[in-house]
Amino acid sequence: MPAPVSKQQIEKLEAIREKLKHDLVRLEEDVETAQQELAQEANKDDRIAEVAAMAVGRELDMSLESNIRLLLERVEDALEAIKAGNYGVCKSCGKKIPEERLEALPYAAMCVECQRRRETH
Repeated sequence: MPAPVSKQQIEKLEAIREKLKHDLVRLEEDVETAQQELAQEANKDDRIAEVAAMAVGRELDMSLESNIRLLLERVEDALEAIKAGNYGVCKSCGKKIPEERLEALPYAAMCVECQRRRETH
């Protein structure tokens, strides 16, 4: 059975969610600007190296955007788990996730043991 969730834990998750949303908006703007610059530079044959560097930067931004979206989804899932009354319960084995893990990673959906198993397979 999950332990009661403190107001501080909820506020921490909500703060993380708001920061991720802010970061996502900023990154989306950066990606859009980079795409426009890349399109403009692609028309100039004499700057191939610069265009290639911009393309790599754009790929990194898109990867970062994907990671932020994934974290945001996990935070949303944790907030939903709080509402459902099953926050802090491992989605794999059903055991209680230790408080220390939730303190360090408030959106953790699995205990350390199950997470390790998942990452090694």
